[in-house]
Parts: sequence; C-alpha cells; structure tokens
Amino acid sequence: MITLADFDTHPDFPVPGILFYDISPILADPVRFREACDALTPEQGSVDVVVGVDARGFIFAPVVAQTLGVGMAMVRKKGKMPGELLESDATIEYGASELVLSPSGLDGKRVLVVDDVLATGGTARAVGDMLARAGAASVRYAFLLELAGLPGREALTGFEVTSVVEVPA
Repeated sequence: MITLADFDTHPDFPVPGILFYDISPILADPVRFREACDALTPEQGSVDVVVGVDARGFIFAPVVAQTLGVGMAMVRKKGKMPGELLESDATIEYGASELVLSPSGLDGKRVLVVDDVLATGGTARAVGDMLARAGAASVRYAFLLELAGLPGREALTGFEVTSVVEVPA
C-alpha cells in the first residue's frame, strides 16, 4: 500500500511556501510503482479511455490504460501537440497553464483522468471542461496524491474522485 512515507518532500519548491511531494522513490521501485498504478485503476469495464495529464500523469496513465485494455489520450501544455485541439486555461496552486486536448475518439466515452496531484483542482477542472466539449459521456478522476486543506475536491464536486494518498498541503 502506498503511504506518505513513500514520497520525498522538498519545502519551498518550486516557489516559497509550496511543499513538493516527490514521486521519484515510487518510480524507482517496481513493486511500489505497480502498487500505485493498481490503486489508480478502477474496475474493468467502467472506463472506455484513460486521459493522462502532462506531465506526471503520463507516467501512470499508460499503465492504467493497458491494465484496463483501453486506449489513452493526452492533455498537453499548449504548443506541444498538433492538429485541431480544444483549449482551456488552468489556474494552479502557484501559477497558470494553458492546456490542450484532441477531441478525437472521446465523444460518448466514459473517461478516467489520471494525474499525480490534486491540489486546487484548477488543472482537473480545465481537463473536465475540455472533455465535456469533446462529448465525453462521463468523467472521473484518479490522483496519486491529494493535498488536504486545498480546494481540489470541492472544485470537482459532482465527479467521482479517487486519491491514493491524502497528504498535508
């Protein structure tokens, strides 16, 4: 079982006042990594496509998709993906980001969004907005970490949200 002890922490990174939870120890241990991916994976048959969020959601989403036997789509930072794209602005804990998503193949699909951290919910809400515009039938979220005391879960009211470990902000 993944716990707070599996993460390294770095105070004041990337800006003063932020406590950064480093997932590197989990990635370095194949048993822990598999446990993390398994904890992010819902029941088979409940998801049609997994969406990985740039950048660390990309680490877990392909494994979750392969385990479920479904495809994967990517949410990228603007300027990193070609083609016709949906765009959304995300306000996050220490800044802002412009995100993009290809709507191809998402219409009518049950989507699982996988990312490493739920903090303010800004990125997740932006992703959910793009998925709604792409015609997704349903959206649910799975996070490795949830920062307690921040409004992430409230920002996702109405959606199913799973987090593997809740940690102090």
